[in-house]
Amino acid sequence: MKKYLLAFAILFAFRATLQAQSFSNTTGGPIADVATSSFPVTVSGLPSVIDTSFGLVSVRVNLNHTYDSDIKIYLKSAHNDSIMLSQNRGGSADNYTNTVFLMDATTLIQNGVAPFTGTFVPDGSLNLANGGFDPNGVWTLYVKDEVPADFGTMFSFTLNFGANPPSDPPPPPGPCSATNGQNCQCPDGSQDCDLLPDMTASTLIIQQQHTEYPGYLTLSNATPNIGWGPMEIHGVDSCYCNGVQVPCSLSVCPDGSPVKQLVKQTIYHKHNGDITSWRRSAGFMSYHPSHGHIHVDNWGEFTLRKSNGDPNPLNWPIMGNGTKMSFCLINLGDCTNNLGYCVSDSGNVITQSNIPNSPFGMVTGCGTDQGIFTGNLDIYSQGLAGMSINFGDICNGDYHIVSVTDPNDNFLELNENNNIAVVPITLTDQLPVPTASITSNTIGMNVAFNASTTNASSFSWNFGDGSPADTSNLLTIHNYANDGAYIVTFTASSACTTVVRTDTVFVGNFTVGLQNKVFDKAFAVSPNPFSHATTISYQLMNYTEVQLRILDASGREVKNFAGELQIPGRYQYIFDPENLGLSAGMYFLTFRAGDESRQLKMMYAPDKK
Repeated sequence: MKKYLLAFAILFAFRATLQAQSFSNTTGGPIADVATSSFPVTVSGLPSVIDTSFGLVSVRVNLNHTYDSDIKIYLKSAHNDSIMLSQNRGGSADNYTNTVFLMDATTLIQNGVAPFTGTFVPDGSLNLANGGFDPNGVWTLYVKDEVPADFGTMFSFTLNFGANPPSDPPPPPGPCSATNGQNCQCPDGSQDCDLLPDMTASTLIIQQQHTEYPGYLTLSNATPNIGWGPMEIHGVDSCYCNGVQVPCSLSVCPDGSPVKQLVKQTIYHKHNGDITSWRRSAGFMSYHPSHGHIHVDNWGEFTLRKSNGDPNPLNWPIMGNGTKMSFCLINLGDCTNNLGYCVSDSGNVITQSNIPNSPFGMVTGCGTDQGIFTGNLDIYSQGLAGMSINFGDICNGDYHIVSVTDPNDNFLELNENNNIAVVPITLTDQLPVPTASITSNTIGMNVAFNASTTNASSFSWNFGDGSPADTSNLLTIHNYANDGAYIVTFTASSACTTVVRTDTVFVGNFTVGLQNKVFDKAFAVSPNPFSHATTISYQLMNYTEVQLRILDASGREVKNFAGELQIPGRYQYIFDPENLGLSAGMYFLTFRAGDESRQLKMMYAPDKK
């Protein structure tokens, strides 16, 4: 027993006199894009056991990277303990310059600002390495780059060992976290609730970052989480090709389509001070083993639409489409440093301080485990593949970009109805709208017509007497065989739309005012039903006040053609519901001339695109 006590005393005295020692990797090397880069250092000469009396005290890192939130930095000890130092921190800023990870630092790395010069509490605990294990051997610092197009270089890192490593700090008093449920809040003020995410779409980033090209436009998109809990998903090791289970290592399905991996969403639950979690299926998403991560199919849906007055923009006619498969769900910014991207349901700009439980989150990045913390957002810039809306040949004019996050409702959220951003846009690089005007001069039975037009690819005259249309000249003379009043129509067309101008001409000895009838039976809509435009025609027999209106099925007026005194003659109007942004369905034509009136049903059934 005395020998044992003496040996223990000698060992204790030896450990008490140990001096701090440092081990560095100064060779460094490139940080590979969308890969994990490793940088080893050999530790030797330390006691065979490290613990809270002598152990790992701090880690110093020096590296360059052009987009810090693309990367995870973690350390593996000689005992293979894995310690997360920094998990996708720093947003779009660059570098880690003399960044020291220390457990008794005053600032959490999640609250730091790149290049993180100074001391910070890491995302994981350095004391995982101080658990009574042998530290001698190879330690490795890993840098995992999870997003393409940004690169970096590791310059050096240093492990510092010394006496009395700082213990882990107590849970922070303020922020909600998985270990601090007491300070998590429930939407209803209770102590028992699911902490659901609430994904939205940013209007501001689309307003600021879109570019028009002939036939298409590009846009940036951001998906903020303004909810009460994180948006978190996990790929399950269960992959399929067209419903048939396959190994998740398969690069592509036999038919060329991507392999689909089962995805589950994690929902966190608060009960008093405890945080638990449960998982739900969120469908099957594309999996790329070469990337080592899942992609959320149709994470964002973009359309170019023409407003038809409906309060729901998703009911507006679609002029062009675009969809975005997520590269990954990751924190690429937050609601404070991207001011204006996050907006409450009442329309107010909010920051992280306005969002309860921010920045609660456990998982973010581009592996099979992904997520967006509360009060954070993912960003897709317009230079990335898929960030476009294609619409082909359309007219210049006023439209709206409509962006919808998670349009298929794969994920459970607090509010499924606030995922839409609507941005007005005026297109100027597309097809110009044609213009047209006509004049006439009557001499006996001959009438000289003169038209002018711009931006038209074709034109035609209809002289109102049943003669063939004239498509040859803007200036033309037409001979009428019978006395009468005739409605003359000039139509100018382009690939984007059609413009119609009409004129009434009187030829020969035509007289008015002798008939008792206001208009004859030649009142028609043709064709009816119609898939594109249709023609409304009638003939007046007397001077009279005319009202010609089209109503939708709810009685709302969608077009008013005439509300004026008209002279006798034939009249035609073109009704083009597509150009007005109207949807398919029943419409009602109401016509009143003097004391007489008519009403016709009109059925618009556009071709399926």
